[in-house]
Amino acid sequence: MKKYFLSMMSVMMMALVCVGFSACGDDDNDGGSDGNSGLVGVWKRVYKRTTTYQKNDAGQWVQVGEPQEKTYQWGDGFQFFDNGKFVELDFNEDGSYEADDDELKYKVENGNLYYVELDHDKGWELWGAIVISGNQFELTEEEIEGSRKEVKLKRYVRL
Repeated sequence: MKKYFLSMMSVMMMALVCVGFSACGDDDNDGGSDGNSGLVGVWKRVYKRTTTYQKNDAGQWVQVGEPQEKTYQWGDGFQFFDNGKFVELDFNEDGSYEADDDELKYKVENGNLYYVELDHDKGWELWGAIVISGNQFELTEEEIEGSRKEVKLKRYVRL
């Protein structure tokens, strides 16, 4: 009986240790490609490439012409806050910027950036695929209208 009691106590202790180890896992979001913390700050657009596609008779997307590329000295950008809100910015030639009044929220999930307009709440809308790397992020947006598609790659730098 004593042997049976010691065996049961050993099994119970092992179960407690296993529960304790599983509770110590690291589920914190580090703000990498997912999570909002990697976006917090002021960002200015420095580059845009637009590639146009047309569906052929087989229903496949075929590139039309050469991509259009543009670099920016000033223009637009964003300020992302750690509370999940953001504002659009207009940059001036002197480097100053002005914020738009619209209230917007954002989130990053599975490598995609989503937004919602708080005054016209239609729910979360996909903005595009996002890759954050240090002080730069790239946003790839797709717009499809019928048999025509535009893919815009926008590059932003953190100020």
